[in-house]
Amino acid sequence: MRRSRLFPLSCLATLIFALSGGPLRAADAPAVDPEAELARAAKLHSEASAIRDEATLRFSDEEIACYQRFLVNRCIDQARARRVEAVRRARALDTEADAIELADKNRRFAERMAEQEASAPRKAVERAEQEAKNRAESEARLREFSEKNAERTKLEQDAKTRGMQEAEARHRREADQARRRAEEAAAAAQRAEQARSDKADYEERARKAAEKKAEKERKNAAGAPPATDALLPGK
Repeated sequence: MRRSRLFPLSCLATLIFALSGGPLRAADAPAVDPEAELARAAKLHSEASAIRDEATLRFSDEEIACYQRFLVNRCIDQARARRVEAVRRARALDTEADAIELADKNRRFAERMAEQEASAPRKAVERAEQEAKNRAESEARLREFSEKNAERTKLEQDAKTRGMQEAEARHRREADQARRRAEEAAAAAQRAEQARSDKADYEERARKAAEKKAEKERKNAAGAPPATDALLPGK
């Protein structure tokens, strides 16, 4: 069961903060054992809870008993007053425990602030070194990218130049081959024409030779003597 406070813990914390001028510094805080103090605060809370529970149970028993007496209301009021007194004692213990816990929080906060203050120059140097390293790495990446881009551009230009040179060489080869094929075709046509011409000449000479031979045979046949029986064999 959570306790209710007549003096809220937030007000207590504000009061301690104001009176101490802010968070307690580690140098101003007395030497204490944090674990022992927190253990004592837990014990105080436990005692306060036990007192509160005991007061509630006792009031319940006394209230029932009061109805058996003549002055019932007075009896109940006295029992309620005893319960209120017990609750006040429990609240006092809770308040003391809360103060211990708040002091421990202030101590740990002061230690963190002192640690941050002590490490601030070192962290500033580390941060500056890291920023310088990051800038150097960024510049190195940019330089490497620029060099790679220049190299890639050169490779592309060289490849384009080689492609143009290879295309020109290929065109020259193809032109030479076409020229040779044309020359060979012209030579073949010339040879074919010469062959036809030679064949025609040969046929003309053969025709004339045949005509001369036929004419000679005709003349020889016309000038020969007629054949007789004496000349025939076996007569």
